[in-house]
Amino acid sequence: MKVIDPGLMFINQFGQINSAQDVLAYADFLRKESDQDHFIPVDLSLIFKRFHIPSPIQKPLPGQQQGLLLDARNGIVIINSSDPPSRQKFSQAHELVEFLFNSLPNGKNIGNGWTLKKPGGFTESMKEYLCDRTAANLLMPPAYVHSQITQYGANFDCARIISSECEISLSAALVQVARISRGCHSVVLWKLKNKPSEIKNEVSNAQLGFFDDPISHPAMKLRVEWSMGSESAPFIPKDKSVEETSLIFKAWQTGSFTAGEECLCLDGRKSRWFQTENLPFPIDGGTQVLSLIEHR
Repeated sequence: MKVIDPGLMFINQFGQINSAQDVLAYADFLRKESDQDHFIPVDLSLIFKRFHIPSPIQKPLPGQQQGLLLDARNGIVIINSSDPPSRQKFSQAHELVEFLFNSLPNGKNIGNGWTLKKPGGFTESMKEYLCDRTAANLLMPPAYVHSQITQYGANFDCARIISSECEISLSAALVQVARISRGCHSVVLWKLKNKPSEIKNEVSNAQLGFFDDPISHPAMKLRVEWSMGSESAPFIPKDKSVEETSLIFKAWQTGSFTAGEECLCLDGRKSRWFQTENLPFPIDGGTQVLSLIEHR
C-alpha cells in the first residue's frame, strides 16, 4: 500500500509552516491521526501503520548518528541498532518529524539524507532542535508532563515516573520536565575531560617538544558535555568546569546521588545560588553526572 506522507497531510490540513509553534503542533496531529490523543505510552507503530510507513529498519549507523529518513517517498527509515530501546524509540519519533521538514520548500530528501539547505527557511541546527522538541512532545505530551509536575514537582522523581510510563530515557524525561516546568531549570551532563583549547595546546606542545621530555597533560576537570533547559534558563557554556567543592562533583566522586542548594559559577561571570539534583552513572569505564539545576 502506498505511503501517505504525514508531513504533507499536516500541511494540507493546517497550512504552510511559518514558525516553531507550527512545527510543535505536528506532535498533536500524529497522536490524533493514530487515535492516541489520551494514551500513554504512545505506540509509534500505530503512527507508522496509520500512514502505511514500513517499520523502521534497524542497522548500525556511522558515528553518533541515531536515525535517518533515507527515502521519504517510500517511507524508508533507518534506526541505529546499537542504541538502547528507549533511544531507538526517540529516534523513531524524530524521524517522523523529518517527514514534515521533507515536505517544506527546499526540504526534499533524495535518498541520501538532507541535501538541500534551509527547508522552510529553518537552518539545519534549528531543524534538528525542532525535530527533537516535537519528538519529545509526541512521546511525552506537555499536558501530561505538566500534570506530573503539578503532582510531584520538577525533580528527578517526577522524571523517573515519566520515563517509566512513557518508555523513554530518564535524560529525555528530565529535559522535558525542565522545559515544561514553570520554573527556571537546566539539565546538564557532566563529563571528566579537558577543554578543547587544552587539547589543542597539548598537541602543539607535543610537536614542539618531540625530542624533549614528554609534555605533561593538563589535569582533566568535570565539565559540561551538553546543557538543555527551559527558555528562561541562562546559557551554560559547553566545557564549563564545576568546582570540586560542589554537590555535582561530590556525586561524581562518591558515585552517590546528591541534592541541595549551593553557590556555583556556571556562566563564567559570577556565582549564584542554585538547587541541584545530581545522578552519577557509569559509562565507558568512567563516571558521568546528570544534573537537574534550578536557577534561583
